Amino acid sequence: TKYRHSNSDSNKIAQTSGTIEKMKLIRFNPFDDVGGDQSFILVLLNKENSGLLLTSLHHRSFSRIYAKAIKNGQGDNITLSKEEKSAILKAISR
Repeated sequence: TKYRHSNSDSNKIAQTSGTIEKMKLIRFNPFDDVGGDQSFILVLLNKENSGLLLTSLHHRSFSRIYAKAIKNGQGDNITLSKEEKSAILKAISR
């Protein structure tokens, strides 16, 4: 198993200020050959719609977890999937 650490993403997430005021958990199935909604996206935002997004992709052969910084409801210099964008919009509209 290989592990990677990225200082730039960790610092962006650590610099997010304020308390968590908006949260959304979305479960989904991104793979055709795996049953059930075992993958998920968790969005945690402050009142300025900034915070973090955790995406977990589960497959029978592997699991991946991604942490992405969110600033003003958008990915902070990072590409978001359509599922991640939808989860952010749902968290903001709560």
